[in-house]
Amino acid sequence: RATLWEGVKTFVNARLIHILAVLLFLLLGLFLLYPILAVLVKSVKGPEGWTLSYYAKFFAKGYYFRSLLNTLLLGFINTIICLIVGFCLAYLTTRGPFSLRKPLKVITMMPLIAPPYLFAISLIILFGRNGVLTNSLGIHWNLYGFTGVVIAQNLAFIPLAFLMIENTLMSLNPNLEESAYDLGASEMRIIRTITIPLLAPGILKAGLLVFVMTIAEFGNAAILGGRTPFLAPDTYTMIIGEADFEMGSVLSVVLIVPCIIIFFLHNYLLTGKKFTTIGGKPVASEPRKMTPLVKVPFLLIGFLSVSAVLISFGVVLLASFTKILGVNNTFVFSHILNFESNRAIYNSIQVSLIAAFIGAIIGTLLAYVIVRGKFFGRTFIEMISLSGFALPGTVIGIGYLLAFNTPPFKLTGGMMILALNCVFRFLAVGVEAGISKLHQINIEIEEASADLGANFLTTFYKIVLPIMFPAFIAGFLYTFMTAIVSLSAVVFLVSPGFELAAVKIFDAAVYGEIGVASATTMKLVLIVVLCMILLNYLTKKTGFDLSQKKGV
Repeated sequence: RATLWEGVKTFVNARLIHILAVLLFLLLGLFLLYPILAVLVKSVKGPEGWTLSYYAKFFAKGYYFRSLLNTLLLGFINTIICLIVGFCLAYLTTRGPFSLRKPLKVITMMPLIAPPYLFAISLIILFGRNGVLTNSLGIHWNLYGFTGVVIAQNLAFIPLAFLMIENTLMSLNPNLEESAYDLGASEMRIIRTITIPLLAPGILKAGLLVFVMTIAEFGNAAILGGRTPFLAPDTYTMIIGEADFEMGSVLSVVLIVPCIIIFFLHNYLLTGKKFTTIGGKPVASEPRKMTPLVKVPFLLIGFLSVSAVLISFGVVLLASFTKILGVNNTFVFSHILNFESNRAIYNSIQVSLIAAFIGAIIGTLLAYVIVRGKFFGRTFIEMISLSGFALPGTVIGIGYLLAFNTPPFKLTGGMMILALNCVFRFLAVGVEAGISKLHQINIEIEEASADLGANFLTTFYKIVLPIMFPAFIAGFLYTFMTAIVSLSAVVFLVSPGFELAAVKIFDAAVYGEIGVASATTMKLVLIVVLCMILLNYLTKKTGFDLSQKKGV
């Protein structure tokens, strides 16, 4: 027995990284590939067998076609606006007046600590049928429709474009711009011919992310869409309202297609092109003042954007403590103390903690396998692990509903399906955090441990894990923050009697309980702020900054 046990230990020690790879691939296959496959199969298989009739129905019916066109148009318009505003803000925070850089950056990033649907709620408070500005100024603009969704989505996703463009802009060698300026080029010409071309990788990645997030985001389109069709809320109506899983799956597949096309277009545009933005020599240059021709329009765009963000947060905060803001301004605590919303928040915290813990563990192990493993299919595993982040949450939600609604993997109706959905949707965060940290660890440290007689398990446990612990915590906190405000996937999976905060906010906004929706939203914002403080503390203590991670 002892000899057999020693043989097993030797085998496991020698092949552990391959064993981990197989186990992790099985998990990815079950909780990412299988749900997506379930959606694809459902879209071409009805009660009578395999068929393409559901796709024929989609393209034959004008309503569905308008829904597709509206969704694509929404994505393109928002991507263009977010990139323009994001670039202006990033340029101001890196090249603009020093006194404005920090405030602009802080306010621009505020939407990242809030659920995207906060802006739908704020627009209803201001411009709804009984809105503050609607009543006080006699505005007759119909908020519910395409324009309202565009505004809400832009306010929600400008920070994503800003962050990715700013990171690239900060890495540019300022001497390139200074040289062009010394040769007589105007600042506008420098921006057009030097700055923007060198920012192409950051702009393309920002555009990809904003486009995917915009067409997939469910809350704003569902709350403000009115009678204007969009794919994400139409999918929800088809599944939850009409129980038509076949057409719901077709809508989901159609929603995936533009995301995949944009992804491959992005890769094609960057493949084989070199963008040298960081030189090997130290750079020294004096800050140059922005010319009025650039400064004035950039400041105008920047101030309009940050003012809209501040106003949105302000009115939602006021509505949390007002009976009906703009109609009955009586100060109340009933919205904050609402039992149902507080129970929903408690449920969300439970689910998010489970998701964050499992996600951080799997993300850390996946990162190690991807970076240190030497086996065929390593790149494929990395691609699958990141796919949950790239695909619309609506599709993942429907996939889980179809895949785990019957034995042998029946999970619907419980907390675990919600947690696992969040784990594999946001797994990319933990994986990228782990990969970033592992790239900072010289493999010679592990080799030295092995040379001194330590086996693989001892090396991994005593050397690798302690060094990767900051990445584990960062992945934990980011997954928790994202999961607690997530709506588009979990809205399909919540069961009666176990409502989540995001779903409670959505239902309250739809049924006109704006005070409860506002208060619940602000409580989620407070929770996310506390997580950000913890993450900031972690960054200062360990020197590990997840904002510098690649890919996400």
